Amino acid sequence: MVNLICGKQGTGKTQKMIAFGNDAIDKIKGKIVFLEANNKHMYDLHHDIRYINTKEHGMMNADQFLGFVSGLLAADYDIEHVYIDGLYKIAKIEMNDLKRIIEKLNNNSIEFEVDFFMSVNFDEDELDKDIKKYIIN
Repeated sequence: MVNLICGKQGTGKTQKMIAFGNDAIDKIKGKIVFLEANNKHMYDLHHDIRYINTKEHGMMNADQFLGFVSGLLAADYDIEHVYIDGLYKIAKIEMNDLKRIIEKLNNNSIEFEVDFFMSVNFDEDELDKDIKKYIIN
């Protein structure tokens, strides 16, 4: 399943994602991957969570981002949770790309039994009704 954490910059989305990841480490059997556009929160996460600075991989758009995620899942079948912090910072993704990304991630979630947690810099009321069903608090 895809889970969205919404809010403008400075509303605590990253801290929620870090807490979710750290809390899940003892509750799941598979691996956890945390994607972020820098190394800022690397040491806030449990050492068993694989941290990836996406800027080191040069993603510039939605298709490159989706290809990167597909590659992660293809390389390691044990991944159970993927945390994606700051989608806009990772690949300059705009609102019009968001629905397509969520649909693709949701398909990957079903096929590979992976849960995605993603922070987006939009308030809930800015999102399309088709996207709102993925929001968690």
